[in-house]
Amino acid sequence: MASLVIFDFDGTLFDTHQSISHSIKLTFDALSPTQSPPESEVQRYISSGTGLSDTFRALTASVGVAFDKDTEAEWTAKYREVYASDGQPLIRPFPGAKELLQHLAQRKVPMAIVSNKGVAAVVTALARSGLADYVPRELIVGDSTPGATRKPDPSSYTAVLLPAVTQMYGVSGLDAGKVLEVGDTVADVQFARNIGAKSCWCRFGYGDAKACAELEPDYVVDTLEQVISICDAL
Repeated sequence: MASLVIFDFDGTLFDTHQSISHSIKLTFDALSPTQSPPESEVQRYISSGTGLSDTFRALTASVGVAFDKDTEAEWTAKYREVYASDGQPLIRPFPGAKELLQHLAQRKVPMAIVSNKGVAAVVTALARSGLADYVPRELIVGDSTPGATRKPDPSSYTAVLLPAVTQMYGVSGLDAGKVLEVGDTVADVQFARNIGAKSCWCRFGYGDAKACAELEPDYVVDTLEQVISICDAL
């Protein structure tokens, strides 16, 4: 049995593609109504799992809009505002998400989420879907969590999750080989490798299929239900 399961959020537990795309469009409509990036560019950055600030930095540069430290806060704040009001209603958990989380909870397997999203957005989506009880807020790591860094850097695991799991569950010396990282992008597979965990690539998600396959993840799934047997076998 897995000793800890770490989930990515976008494209893994939840289908957020439409909500992200729509919220990016609304942000440009509000702050740069005459200069918006082509949809293909928006989709490319969604698929890469790039963080919010870096995504806007690249998208604004592609249409000649100045984006610096002075405007970064304005753009990210506007995005989070429209995401909360217009993006959240478009989010849905992928089929099998509830069954998977229930299964792990019944077997008392700790669960965590590491995402480039803000923690509040993840918590809201879980609550709206009736899944808030499965993943403790202390084990949800987002883009502003103290000590966290973007995947595939291992610090979100070593500096944030390990101490939290130790404190909450009274475990020590967690065997990384029994930790499962479940995600859909290259960053997720590399993150698993960097922390010594097993990687489970969700082929149904948003990541670059060719690039993810070339990394040879330990497991490949087409549905979240398939993760259950992997967790049980670790």
